[in-house]
Amino acid sequence: MATFIPPKTRLMKSLVLFSALIVLMSCQNKSSTPNNTPELDPNETIINDDSYTLEGEDFENIEKQQIKTKINKKNELILQPDDRAALKDVVMTKTIFKDEDDYLIDYTYPYLNEKIDPRYKNFNEYITVNHLNIERTIGEILETTGLLCDTIPIKRVKDKRIIDFKIHSTADKLISILLYKENYYPGMVHSVYMFESLNYDIRKQRFLNFDDFFVPGSQAKIRNLLNTTIRTQIDSGNIYYDCWELSEGDFNSYKDNFVINDDSIEFYFDDCIICPSYTGQYSVDIPLDEIAPFMNMYQRTMLAVVKN
Repeated sequence: MATFIPPKTRLMKSLVLFSALIVLMSCQNKSSTPNNTPELDPNETIINDDSYTLEGEDFENIEKQQIKTKINKKNELILQPDDRAALKDVVMTKTIFKDEDDYLIDYTYPYLNEKIDPRYKNFNEYITVNHLNIERTIGEILETTGLLCDTIPIKRVKDKRIIDFKIHSTADKLISILLYKENYYPGMVHSVYMFESLNYDIRKQRFLNFDDFFVPGSQAKIRNLLNTTIRTQIDSGNIYYDCWELSEGDFNSYKDNFVINDDSIEFYFDDCIICPSYTGQYSVDIPLDEIAPFMNMYQRTMLAVVKN
């Protein structure tokens, strides 16, 4: 006997699923340029400017090229060098892996060695609470699965949740960690990437954010610097022409999302914030020489030690 689900509950679940799909599909519409390729039936023909047609085969080739581009960008991220090996005594690598019928969870994450300093516990607790709640993740996946009608036999693609990280060290005072998350959702052409950076003062055992690095009132200037870099890359062909500049609202949401290496600060953004998902373009890299005038004196001094 089927379980009765009140209409209000069914409506709320439908709205949740519909909202999630709208957010994911909106990637294609955010670009300020009119050249985005709409997601249409591959068998349809579209007309651009009343003079050019794209047949189904052309759409298929575009989709293949987009997938290839995203794979190449993913490989660039995975193969990006970092300081994990040099920091192996302080920063340990741990994993969580679960492969079930409906989902796969594959987490590789950093864990500071509390035997070296018990105060590293606050870092480890942050990682555990904010990123390793497996029960919650599984519940969200199964809730989404439950929204699908189970009276129609369909082959459902497995949900995947993947986390990995890159780490950089600055003069034995700061560790700068990039957590990158890749989610596979059934029905989506491309996986979805999200990022979070953790800048951690290993002497004072505290997390650092934008305001700890940059002088007050520098937000607008740094956003202009990021947008100048984006425009230059678009004009030079280094990133897709249908990427766009960073809005003030998005900058305020992601301004803490940066990692520091030997000669630059790289700001990271989730899919659809500066580029469509298929471009695989997630970050804007600013040389230290260009951004140093907006940094506070302590951070400038610390990074100058690294550069010298």
